[in-house]
Amino acid sequence: MKTNHAVKGTDLAILVLIVVACSIPFLNQPFHMDDNFYMDMARNAQSNLLFPNDTPYIFQGVRWPDLGSHSHPLLQTYFLAAIMCFFGEGPGKEWIYHLPALLYPIIAVLSFYFICARFLDRPLWPSALLACSPLFLVMQHTLMTDMPMLAWWLGAVCCFLYATDLKKTSLYAASAGFQLAAMFTGYQSFALIPLLGFYNLRKRGGRKGWITLILPPTLIGLWFLLNCLHYKRFLWGITLDYFKPHQSFSLETFGIKLFSNLECQGWLIVFPFFILCLLARQLKGRALLLVLLIASVLVQLEVPEYRFVDKCIFVAGLAGGFFIILEMGQISWMAIFRRRSALGFGETEEQFLGLWYFGFLFFCLFVLTEGSARYILPILPPFFICYFRKLEISEISEYRLPTRFLNSAMLASGSLVISLLWGMALSHADLEFARVYPRAAQDILQVAGRMPSYSAGEWGFRYYLGREGTSPLPADESQVRGGSFVAIPKLAAPYDVPANLRSMMMPIKSFQYFPKTPLRILDWQTPAGFYSTGWGLIPFSYSRKNLEEIEVFQVNYMVERLPFAQIDAGSGIKPWPGYLNLEGKSPLAILAKAGTRILYPFSALNPMQLQLLCGISPDSYQEGTNTSFAFKVRQLDGEGNVLAESDMVLQPGTKKEDRPWKQIVLALKPAQHGALEFDYSHAGRESTGTGAFAQSVLTCAY
Repeated sequence: MKTNHAVKGTDLAILVLIVVACSIPFLNQPFHMDDNFYMDMARNAQSNLLFPNDTPYIFQGVRWPDLGSHSHPLLQTYFLAAIMCFFGEGPGKEWIYHLPALLYPIIAVLSFYFICARFLDRPLWPSALLACSPLFLVMQHTLMTDMPMLAWWLGAVCCFLYATDLKKTSLYAASAGFQLAAMFTGYQSFALIPLLGFYNLRKRGGRKGWITLILPPTLIGLWFLLNCLHYKRFLWGITLDYFKPHQSFSLETFGIKLFSNLECQGWLIVFPFFILCLLARQLKGRALLLVLLIASVLVQLEVPEYRFVDKCIFVAGLAGGFFIILEMGQISWMAIFRRRSALGFGETEEQFLGLWYFGFLFFCLFVLTEGSARYILPILPPFFICYFRKLEISEISEYRLPTRFLNSAMLASGSLVISLLWGMALSHADLEFARVYPRAAQDILQVAGRMPSYSAGEWGFRYYLGREGTSPLPADESQVRGGSFVAIPKLAAPYDVPANLRSMMMPIKSFQYFPKTPLRILDWQTPAGFYSTGWGLIPFSYSRKNLEEIEVFQVNYMVERLPFAQIDAGSGIKPWPGYLNLEGKSPLAILAKAGTRILYPFSALNPMQLQLLCGISPDSYQEGTNTSFAFKVRQLDGEGNVLAESDMVLQPGTKKEDRPWKQIVLALKPAQHGALEFDYSHAGRESTGTGAFAQSVLTCAY
């Protein structure tokens, strides 16, 4: 194997320029997906630096006493906390967080360049393709741990390979530092130990190599032990319990993860056309036709409900992913079992690349609870090395074979350019997705005003509503008072609202959001599942329908506060929650017999408005009778003085216009201590029916 090819400063400058240029359009991308989670932890680190996970948290509707068992250590939390300490948070400050985060893709690409220089004559090409890879482009615009872990991972591998060759203590120390950073970013980075240990063993790296591999996990282990002592439990116990309901090891879950993994590799590493052109040439193309046929049968068996366009995406991705795994499998088989080099790198190097690729692939399939595109980032580098080595071999053979439709140079440049364009298109789709939730926060704020409000979802939806003063919906439904607003998304991991609370919620308004691009990487109406197989098996889809739909509800004040109200019931029957159908409309209401007075304790710090519907049940009157029914609503101060009042008299027996729901609007004045009084009475003939105070909506008066 040829090693240590010349490293060019111009190549490094080109790579940095590519990373920066591809990031500039997305620096202002709103915080997205799990970014909010790390921002929450960074915020808590301002007051609890040593244990920023030591805080109660509501996640997906479940209350956790702390986040000590979170599946990622704290390095990214501290990174964001440092930025937050100096620059704070607020509208328009997203770029301040994304700009320093460019450090990660730059480290990843430059480290990979040096790794490639040990394998290939032209290390610039695979390094540039990594920077232009669709998956890499999308993930470098988030604040989650995937890109940081890849950067530290590649830095650790790069330094260790060169340290083994050059026997330099400084490179061993640098590798140990990168390993420590990788493990302190994601526990899955412990996979570096067996991977680099194998290389050290085969290359006889000696004592320095083993010390380099022992020190980082030892330090992380001590940190983990300190946290176990602090939280007084084995932290991974809760993490393992989280896996159980997800049935991570069931055959069905494994199949979902396998299909998702193939799809993501087929579509998101290199544009699939070039994968098939280079890797599916066996049997003069007949292998490709056979794989496409099998994929078409599988899509009909596994996902017959998919639209035709989604089935085509599934088939193409499955074929691309299959040929990637087949190629890596052939290389690994030759190197590990037949002890022969398929690419000319050398037996140990090809074994190393095979273990890197399949080791992390098996981790994704057998350990993780679900499939996601971002999980496969660490398998991109070994594939790119093999991909471009395959192109180098093809280039040599082209001198003596008939020219193909696409020669190796065209495939290399096409892979780079088309993958870049494809990656930018997916990144723009992700940007449009992220932009939904700042807009949604402003729309919901217009409805809820300064009233108590809750969000029942995650991701950017939770972050931007939280920035406007909205709290996550508490697990204890009794904490949600009447008059509070609850916003529930369709896409952003909506919570399951407890049935008792749901029964008191009234729909107020619904918002729909249509992005500018029809390309979808996550969708609730198509099987696009870039971020999680919970939404679908393909990494993207196409749709002109709304991307997100958010419903805003209000907890009915009269219903929720009824147990705490003072009631005078002349009939002896207390009022009760229920539904009254008048001309096809049956909103949630308080039903009462005539002669009922309900007094609710009520405080208003700002001017408010009360809107409610009043109605009479049809069995309360007979047509032609002149019985009248009176509804009176009053706001009282702490002394019992009337601050505002409105009343309505209905005669449904003689006036048909009084038979449907009739609205009362009452402008409420600020009163720190007071009450709302609702009175229902009748005059005339005795009534056995009921009256209803329905849809009692409280809003801030602007």
